[in-house]
Amino acid sequence: MSKEQLKEKLDALQCHFTWKMGASSFNPPHILQKLDVEIKHTAHQNQVALLGLQAYLHQLNNQSTEALRSLRAAEEYNREEEQPASTAGSLIIYGNYAWIYYLQASYQEAESCLERIQQLCPTPWDVRLIPHIQAQKGWSLLAIRARNGERARECFNVALMLEPENRSFRTGLGMALYSSWIFFRQPDIASEAIIQVERIVHEQPNDYKAKIYLARLLEQLDRERSIGLIEECSEKSSDPEVLKSSALFWMPQSTERAVEILQRALQQDPGYHLLYQALAKCYKQQWLEAKQEDKNNILDAAIKDLQQIIQKHPDLDLTLVKLQLAEFIGERDPAQEEEMYKELQEKIDTLSLRCRQALNLHWGKFFLYRKRSLDMAKAKFMDGYSITVQTNQRRECGSRLRKMAQLYQRAGDAAATEAILRFLKEANWHLPTEFAALGLDDESLIPIRE
Repeated sequence: MSKEQLKEKLDALQCHFTWKMGASSFNPPHILQKLDVEIKHTAHQNQVALLGLQAYLHQLNNQSTEALRSLRAAEEYNREEEQPASTAGSLIIYGNYAWIYYLQASYQEAESCLERIQQLCPTPWDVRLIPHIQAQKGWSLLAIRARNGERARECFNVALMLEPENRSFRTGLGMALYSSWIFFRQPDIASEAIIQVERIVHEQPNDYKAKIYLARLLEQLDRERSIGLIEECSEKSSDPEVLKSSALFWMPQSTERAVEILQRALQQDPGYHLLYQALAKCYKQQWLEAKQEDKNNILDAAIKDLQQIIQKHPDLDLTLVKLQLAEFIGERDPAQEEEMYKELQEKIDTLSLRCRQALNLHWGKFFLYRKRSLDMAKAKFMDGYSITVQTNQRRECGSRLRKMAQLYQRAGDAAATEAILRFLKEANWHLPTEFAALGLDDESLIPIRE
């Protein structure tokens, strides 16, 4: 068949390359590192979906060899599945194979995969396969980002309509509802999420990811139970992501406890970059809360530890750790702090959109507090806010710009006030509808500190 005919058939497949995962606007290495942790520690029967997603992300990152290796691992897991889940898994795996071969310009291999798919499923839609295909799509969407929660919820609802007693599908629905709540923070979503996640915890008492989610859901409703769940997760879980969430919960109450949990998580997975980001936040919290006579010692320890982390892990994306280190160093040497920002600026094209926002935010605060330059700070906050990916970093840039507008207004500078407000309105005009609410990884859901 012609290349155009082949592409048309590939577009009609059910696989990660046709599901519009929304990963291309983020940093594939960041998502791959998160995904690696989930694959190692997942409590659900979703390995085939996650390995397929891993293959897709590797291909996005131009790592075809690694992508094919992930699909071979997915095939091994899929052999253990029962019918019809196994057939659905094979359709998705061979669809991914076909796309990777096509993108490598290996068109004959891609056609062979299409023939294999036709043998597996001669009819366009086998109703027995639909729920398992939808579930794999749902698990994959959830692994990408929280804002996919509503799409994943739709997938698991379809799956449960066809197989209402499937425990794995019910687990997926609970996780999807939690992600939707993280993104939208609506009480009706929270109520439904609590019901579904409670069910998971009852049926799967060793699912500590579900327990940490339930703790977050109950934090304002049943503080005692929430703390009990987090205590249990802190003590019994070996999942670095669960331990990180536990540490971030404890951080406002006890930074010492949070650091202890993070150190234990790092023993499980020393290559997980988000643990180092959380550790940097703990050091910042410790320093803010310390008595004046203790601040120097904490600063010494934080600078030494963060420098060692960055030197030891040059392959990890530690931009946010570097920014925190720069802020600490700036307490003693502002010139060196700015030099670190300039070095990161030189590599701006390699940074994720979120990290670019963070760089502008930190640099803006540097101009505001170290240089006392409102105009230069305003320019950096505007640069950060103009990157239309909704994160806590962008929200803080916006918050600081609105405060500046108030300052200009009180000073009687109507033109400067109007310029900031017009900029904010125009920047939001270009913000996609799906980003209207906060949504990113839960490590960014820490209250903003002045």
